[in-house]
Amino acid sequence: MTMTHLYPVIAFIAYAIASVCLLAYRKDGARHRHHVSWVAWALLVVLGASAIDLVFSARAHAIGFLEAARAVLLSLFIIGSRGNVARLLRSE
Repeated sequence: MTMTHLYPVIAFIAYAIASVCLLAYRKDGARHRHHVSWVAWALLVVLGASAIDLVFSARAHAIGFLEAARAVLLSLFIIGSRGNVARLLRSE
């Protein structure tokens, strides 16, 4: 497998891990905020659709290093916040 064929696999794994992390988030007493819930839902839809698109799309061969890196970074941010989107949006 060449590097150009490895990038779509890396992106798919990153999108899938980030989606699972968002799905597995438990609020454990944190208060519910509607705007954060909508952002989390939108993130989940986009990440999940991106993963599905990579599997079924003919454009998967066109995934380059930058898109794979973007997927990995976004996944790392979500994993770092343990799926807590409010933590991602917080500005301190």
